Amino acid sequence: MNVIRTACGLAVAFTLVLQGCASASTPGNESSQRSAGEPPAVRKRLTAGLPSVPPNLNTMIAGAVGRFEGMEAVTAMVNAGLGMSDNEGTVRPQLAETVPTVENGLWKIFPDGKMEMTWKLRPGAVWHDGVPFTTADLVFTQRLQEDRELALFSHPSFKGLESAEAVDPLTLVTRWSAPNIGAVTAFGFEGFRSHVPLPAHLLERSYVADKASFIDLPYFTTEFIGTGPYRLKEWASGSYVLLEAFDQYILGRPKIDEIEVRFIPDGSTMAANLLAGSVEVTLGRALSFEQASELLNKVPGSKADMAPAGALTAYPQFLNPNPPIVSRLDFRRALLHAVDRQELVDTIMGGRSAVAHAVVRPSDQIFGDIEPSVVKYEFDPRRSAQLIEGLGYQRGPDGGWQSAAGERLITELRVSRGGPAEKTTIALADAWKRVGLGVDLLIIPEQLEGDTEYKANYPAFEMVGRSINLTDLSRVLHSTEAPLLENRYRGGNRGRYVNADLDVMLDRYALTIAAQDRLQLLQQVVRHMTENVVFMGVIWDIDATFSTSRLSNITGKYERSIQTWNVHEWDVR
Repeated sequence: MNVIRTACGLAVAFTLVLQGCASASTPGNESSQRSAGEPPAVRKRLTAGLPSVPPNLNTMIAGAVGRFEGMEAVTAMVNAGLGMSDNEGTVRPQLAETVPTVENGLWKIFPDGKMEMTWKLRPGAVWHDGVPFTTADLVFTQRLQEDRELALFSHPSFKGLESAEAVDPLTLVTRWSAPNIGAVTAFGFEGFRSHVPLPAHLLERSYVADKASFIDLPYFTTEFIGTGPYRLKEWASGSYVLLEAFDQYILGRPKIDEIEVRFIPDGSTMAANLLAGSVEVTLGRALSFEQASELLNKVPGSKADMAPAGALTAYPQFLNPNPPIVSRLDFRRALLHAVDRQELVDTIMGGRSAVAHAVVRPSDQIFGDIEPSVVKYEFDPRRSAQLIEGLGYQRGPDGGWQSAAGERLITELRVSRGGPAEKTTIALADAWKRVGLGVDLLIIPEQLEGDTEYKANYPAFEMVGRSINLTDLSRVLHSTEAPLLENRYRGGNRGRYVNADLDVMLDRYALTIAAQDRLQLLQQVVRHMTENVVFMGVIWDIDATFSTSRLSNITGKYERSIQTWNVHEWDVR
């Protein structure tokens, strides 16, 4: 960012301006904020299970070192953003009065290609310590995001941001070098690594005084202060976090008084806790499809939301593949025709999922508009054989394919250990073997999972379960995102596919705000991807979340939404 307007004491000045907007009661005075008068005689309590052990309560910091499954659900309990995606993918205002759009005039695109977005904050929003939330907090938060010395997770929603100006305590104007469709999720929640506001009045002094120790401050764990529906009551490192309802939450006091989130990384232990009734809801991907299905039959009145998650996809290697035939389009098409993917949906996912023909889920609202652009490869072993023969191979004595020189056609297929990805990969290898292809199935050693160079240089195919953000396709498809030595093998284009025409489409897509124009570009991208078999989608994985009959008002989970987006509306019987 070239300009971030801030000054010493800005947060304090804004606090004084807005003091009249905040309630005079302290956050701990529960009875003063209850719309129904006195607090209920019996406090409502809920126990949730989290399948990971988060290091803190801020995904911007934790996201820089790894992914902690379900952590975003806990983050959304104690934090609020300017906006929050609901279970249908619609961004709803939270700390902001409204979500900027071109139609309401808060989102402007200028003739020179630059962009401006204005956020109007809700009066009366306060931090858990009672201090008013203002645009000074947003300016400070963006200052941290810009500081590369902190090594925080860089969120794509801020790509192209040139300046953030606090016009007044309730008005923030952001200016961008180019249109960014993801900007609407800035200072909010989008996916498992979110970028939520931080309190300038609590952190700015420490940041200026000792930047090196900033991310280790007790604020991020035992002394956490947020603006969300729940506030921290107790942090037991590695074990659990205890949260209590925040009376002054801007959207209304939560219905459940206290939520304990227990850290339970093992799926079998999580299932046992659910069966015993000691855990009543799972946050994040805590159970396999099989575990969730079994629990449904054992826990009366329970509910399991079986939402499509990432597509289980075999990524071809496009940079110096071995064998070289992997780069041949007809070979990749032949391998897709060789697999009865609907059978895998039925056997592995119990028929609750779907074939992954494209990056857009069949359940997505725009799938009907995208489907005509999708090139599908139905199960057809005969067509598979024809395509391989057309590449100069013939059947050998054992029924396998061999070249004119008698060399056997063998390819490697890699996958990380465990879960539906491994099971799907084994089934995929078996299908390829049935049509005569030699397959070396490799389970990636655990000690190499963090080796980015090893992971980037797989020889032929790697199976990955991956959720792709449609607002930022460039991160997974653009040639500049290919993981190479020069970027320390950290690009998102796993297959290292390079195509100038696709790059042009992606660049235009990233700069297009108008919904219909953007949809047309997405159709072109999907057509190119499926026609050229850039990804070899197999089936959609299932993200199973489980809750007992006590819990009500919990909704299904959309791809990029946070499970707890409406946690203040959850209730227990």
